Amino acid sequence: MTTPSDPTDPQQTARPAEGFEQHRPPVFNLHGAIVALSLLCIGVQVLRGFLSRDADTWLLVETAFFPIRYSPQILTLDFPTVFSPITYAFLHGGWVHLTINIVWLAVFGSPLAYRIGWTRSIAFWVVTAAFAALAHLLVYFGDQVPVIGASGAVSGFMGAAARFGLRANRRHPRRGFDGPLLSIPETLRARGVVPFLLVWIGMNVVIGLNIFDQQGAPIAWEAHIGGLLAGFFLIPIFDRRRSAVPDQR
Repeated sequence: MTTPSDPTDPQQTARPAEGFEQHRPPVFNLHGAIVALSLLCIGVQVLRGFLSRDADTWLLVETAFFPIRYSPQILTLDFPTVFSPITYAFLHGGWVHLTINIVWLAVFGSPLAYRIGWTRSIAFWVVTAAFAALAHLLVYFGDQVPVIGASGAVSGFMGAAARFGLRANRRHPRRGFDGPLLSIPETLRARGVVPFLLVWIGMNVVIGLNIFDQQGAPIAWEAHIGGLLAGFFLIPIFDRRRSAVPDQR
């Protein structure tokens, strides 16, 4: 007969077997760049809640994307004309609009940000937002209705995710998207990518055309698709060779 072990005896305290590694997934898996972009959008939304109607209108005029600004008869190289293709992405029509964008940005943005790092992630946001605005401009050239929201940039992160076959490392989230960047033919052959793209584009078209809700605010679905295509085709410029140690910034 053996006597029970004394848990206070250091000689009898259980120890993990040699070579055994315990992996505890981090509680907070969002990349800092994604957090910063999300907080900036939230900060702008909070600020607008404290502004008077006139001040909020001024902010909208100065930072939203108006296609009419680029008409030859009124085109001037002022701050809104140069920077509104970027600043419009930080404005939102309400908290629901903002929350949806932040959720999708967290899902697709963090894996990409862990792969390409802080600087490239911010630059990727800027470029895809600008291309989304450009797509909207090409369709609605001279239109007076402004465009706001991060959906175009978020769509860019979705397009980039497709080029990795939607393969984020679930066991080690901070490693980001795994494996090599796929070529376009490889991407279209990857499991689940084509259905994902078709469903996403279809949803944007249906929602954007207000097929089921004629009273809803118009959705700039053309900008969403422009952002998606920009992310899909331009991610090779931003991707970098994976180092032996994953980027943890």
